[in-house]
Amino acid sequence: MVAPLVYFLDDDDNIIKLVKYGLRNEQFNVKYFNHPNALVDAIKMEYPDVVISDVMMPEIDGIELIDKMRGLARLMPVILVTARAAVDTAVRAMKAGAFEYLTKPINFDELKLAIGRAVEVGHLRTEVAEMKSGFKSRYSFDNLIGESEPMTAMREFIKRVANVTEAVILMRGESGVGKNLVARVIHYTSPIAEKRYLEINCASLPSNLLEAELFGYEKGAFTDAKTSKKGLLEVASGGTVLLDEITSMDLGLQAKFLSFIENRRIRRVGGLEEIPVDLRVISATNSNLEADVASGKFRSDLFYRINVVSLAVPPLRERDKDVILIGRRFIDDFNIKFKKHVKGFTTSAERKLLSHDWPGNVRELRNVVERAMIFAEKEYIDGDEIALTSIGAQVAGQSDGLHLQKGLTLDQVEGEYLKKVLEWNNFNLEATANQLGVTRKTLWEKRKKYGLLN
Repeated sequence: MVAPLVYFLDDDDNIIKLVKYGLRNEQFNVKYFNHPNALVDAIKMEYPDVVISDVMMPEIDGIELIDKMRGLARLMPVILVTARAAVDTAVRAMKAGAFEYLTKPINFDELKLAIGRAVEVGHLRTEVAEMKSGFKSRYSFDNLIGESEPMTAMREFIKRVANVTEAVILMRGESGVGKNLVARVIHYTSPIAEKRYLEINCASLPSNLLEAELFGYEKGAFTDAKTSKKGLLEVASGGTVLLDEITSMDLGLQAKFLSFIENRRIRRVGGLEEIPVDLRVISATNSNLEADVASGKFRSDLFYRINVVSLAVPPLRERDKDVILIGRRFIDDFNIKFKKHVKGFTTSAERKLLSHDWPGNVRELRNVVERAMIFAEKEYIDGDEIALTSIGAQVAGQSDGLHLQKGLTLDQVEGEYLKKVLEWNNFNLEATANQLGVTRKTLWEKRKKYGLLN
C-alpha cells in the first residue's frame, strides 16, 4: 500500500523540525515547505493526499492559500494550524473550505488523527468525483427504459419530484422492479447531483449496528468505539440517502428515525449534541406497509411521515412490450461483458418473453438474458435459448425447476439455487429466508454475494 503523501507548510524552520520529529515513526510520506510558493509549485507537479499549513505567514496566510490551491487540486483536504485560537479565524478557515483547524502547540495525537481522517476523506472525494461523471449519464432518464403507459407516467412524476430536494419520498414496488435504479435517477437528475448518494439496506444489519451506521457514535459509546465516527446520514448531508427495506427497522429505531425526519437533526449513539443534517430521504419497500402498520410491525406515525410523496414502481408484467426493450439493453451490456456480438431476439424469443408474467421482474429478466448470452453462439437469441421458470415451480416442493450445467463450483451451485428459491417464492424475501432456514441478514449477504440485490 502506498503511503499517503502529506505536504506540511510553515515559515518557521523550528516548527518544521518539531513536526519532523513528531511524525518520524508514522506511515506518511511527508514533504516540508517553508514558503507558500514552493508548496504551490510542488502541487503543480504532484498532488498530495493532504496539505497542512500554518495560518499566519508573511506574504500570504493559510486561508488565502486555500483559495490559491483550489484551482490546482479542488478535492484535496487542507488542515490549518495556528497559534491563535480565535473564533473568527476558525470560522474564516472553515468557510474557506479547510478540512480541520488545529491550534499550536501542536498535539501530535490530534494531528495524526486529523491526517488520517483527511486522507480518507480525500480519497472518497476523488472516488465520488470520478464516479459522478459517469453516474450522470448512467442514471439519466434515458436509463428508465420503456414506452408503456406506466413508465411514461413514472418518468413524468420523477421529473417533478427530482427538483424538490426537500421531499420525503416513499418508493413501493415488488422485489426486482428496479427501485434502486429509480432512486439513483432521482438523485443524479436533481440539483444536488454533485452531492453524496448513499444506499443503506436496513435488512443487512442487526438493529444495534444499523443504528450506529445510520447515526454514528461517540468514543466510548460501546466496547469497540475507540474513536468517534460519523453516521451515514451525517456523511450524506446535502445529498440523498436511500433506505431500502425500511420495514426491517425495529420499532425503537423507527422512533429515532422519525425524530430525525421531523427535526433534521441527529444524535450519535452515546452523544448529547444534536447535529443538523440536511438531506433528501427516499425509503423503499416491497412490503404491504398498511398491513405492517395494522399488525404493529411498523409505526403509523412514521408511515404517514415517509408517505408524503409516494411513488409506485410498476411490475414488469404491467409494462407490455417494455420487456423486449429492456432485454435488448441487457444484450448490449452482456455483449461487452462476454465479448460477443449478439444483435437481438428472434420473433419466437420475443413471443416467449412477452408470454411470461415475470414474478422476479427486471432482475429475473436480467438473469434470463444473462443465461442466454452465456451460451449464445448465433447473431440472435432464439426461443429455445430462453429458460423461464414455470408458474408451478414458484411453489417450493411442487417442482425443482433447477437445471445445472456440469463443472460448476460449489459457490456457483449455491448461487443458482438461491436464484431459483427466490423465483419459487416470487422474490418474497421473508418467505425465501424461511424456506432456506436463514435470517434476513444472511439472505441479504448471500444476495449481495451473487449479485441478486435490487
